[in-house]
Amino acid sequence: MSGLREKQKVGRQRRILDSALAQFRDQGFAEATIEAVAADADVSAMTVFNYYGSKGGILLALVAESDRMLIEKIVSVIEAPHDDTVAAVTQYSLAILDHAFHYLDRGIWRHVLATVMIEGASGFGSAYLALDQELIRLLIRLLQRLKAEGLIADDCDCTTAGEVVYSVHNARFVEFVMDATMTRKQAETLVSRDLHFLVSRLSA
Repeated sequence: MSGLREKQKVGRQRRILDSALAQFRDQGFAEATIEAVAADADVSAMTVFNYYGSKGGILLALVAESDRMLIEKIVSVIEAPHDDTVAAVTQYSLAILDHAFHYLDRGIWRHVLATVMIEGASGFGSAYLALDQELIRLLIRLLQRLKAEGLIADDCDCTTAGEVVYSVHNARFVEFVMDATMTRKQAETLVSRDLHFLVSRLSA
């Protein structure tokens, strides 16, 4: 019986997240309501609150789910053959940008960043930050592989390099989210330029 209850719970959560994503895209995060999400998911508003705590909690849960899918893509980037350090790291960065804006639009990402700051200590906020750390760890893993293949200098501290490179990538991501005048192409050009400036100095 407990297995059945767990399946029912997972099914309800799936419907809530699918409903919320549709509501956020169609109505905008600010206009969407817990009640509308609940009605579309065929659950009570109290059930939504019990699972996610707030509309921001639902949003962070969507991002956490998105990041788990993204990690699979990043692992494939790491495991692919590479003969150029700058190209490999740029591929990693652009894969994140492409996934982020395929899943959620710029307006919703503004609310994500605000919610992380407000609810960062919550369970879902902590999960978001933990997944961010996982992306950094994967970048470090990519740099370590490139170093082992002789594409990065032997004296390179891959941990520090990965943290710095990710910070630069993330700063451009935030800039694009906040600046409504910046096009996706401009953002990608700036990210590629920044990474070339940094990563070319790591090459053997």
